[in-house]
Amino acid sequence: MIIHDDKTGSSGEMVWIEPRTCEAMRIYGFNWLKTDGVYRRLPLASVSEINRSCPIINSLAEKTSGGQTHFRTNSKKLLIRAQMKEKPSMSGMTAVAQGGFDCYAGNDYDHLLFYNTARFELDKTEYEFTLFENEPSMKLIVINFPLYGGIEKVLIGLEEGAVLEAPEPLDPGRIVIYGTSITQGGCASRPGLSFTNILSRRLKSEFLNFGFSGNAFGEIEIARILAKIENVKMYILDYEANGGTNGKLALTLEPFIKTIREAHPLVPIAVLSRIKYLFDDLHEEMGIRRQGIRQFQIDTVTKLRNQNDANLHFIDGSALLGDDYSEFTVDGIHPNDLGFMKIADGLECAITRILDDSRGNEK
Repeated sequence: MIIHDDKTGSSGEMVWIEPRTCEAMRIYGFNWLKTDGVYRRLPLASVSEINRSCPIINSLAEKTSGGQTHFRTNSKKLLIRAQMKEKPSMSGMTAVAQGGFDCYAGNDYDHLLFYNTARFELDKTEYEFTLFENEPSMKLIVINFPLYGGIEKVLIGLEEGAVLEAPEPLDPGRIVIYGTSITQGGCASRPGLSFTNILSRRLKSEFLNFGFSGNAFGEIEIARILAKIENVKMYILDYEANGGTNGKLALTLEPFIKTIREAHPLVPIAVLSRIKYLFDDLHEEMGIRRQGIRQFQIDTVTKLRNQNDANLHFIDGSALLGDDYSEFTVDGIHPNDLGFMKIADGLECAITRILDDSRGNEK
């Protein structure tokens, strides 16, 4: 369609479009957006239930990690206006990872390249930024939402008279991942470099990111919510980093798996152990304890597979960063951009293999 000034508003040569109300702009990563109308990772209908066991997760659900909007346009200019729910305040992450958007562009999903990141004044909660100008060709655009901040509203600015089209569809099915701050994206320098966003581009698949910083202890309430999601082609459980430390992983892993399995009898479920930390090598007791936690996850998967669950898998997260693992974090724990790329490299192979195996099991 050709875009013109309408109820979304215009400013000079630009038309400002609200992605939530524009059919040509596809929004991914927010499973309940159509019913709730807000950029939130968990349903509003479950707020009371979540509050009974893990109230902080309701706040973390406001963080928009994994959110994306996709469209095609020949607009020579692309602007973004955003209203954040709070100012960036974390010293270990960049401001743009907390409150900014980044933009990828290309002819199609096989040729997407990073283009720019929306930057803003740190003392403001609203901003406008020009992502590009003087780019006249028809192109696919993918814009990633902030990883650690909440977004009240976002508008996309395109030139008056430009063509706006829906993008080609992603591959069928969504990948649901549940985990901790690392899953949420801490501490990538910009949104597109969290490992779930990297994998989304590579696998041409929607990821629903349920990474909750400082949390994710295998709450059965969260398991029930995730089990209700439709059109899922794979679940990944990545919560050892927090749940293993306080012992809750040992109590919750099997019930969490079984809750999902009851709703999705044949969907692959992968248990992902945590990446290696520097502390594992510096403190012998910690290293031995972590080996035990890893073995527990292997044993749980093996036990349930022996009970005829062929679509349950284990992925060894401790091998993802390789021998130079200590160089790939910002604090000995949370990956930097190189670390997230290494994680994505390993998980891409593992996810592809598991999905291929699953298709084989269905035959």
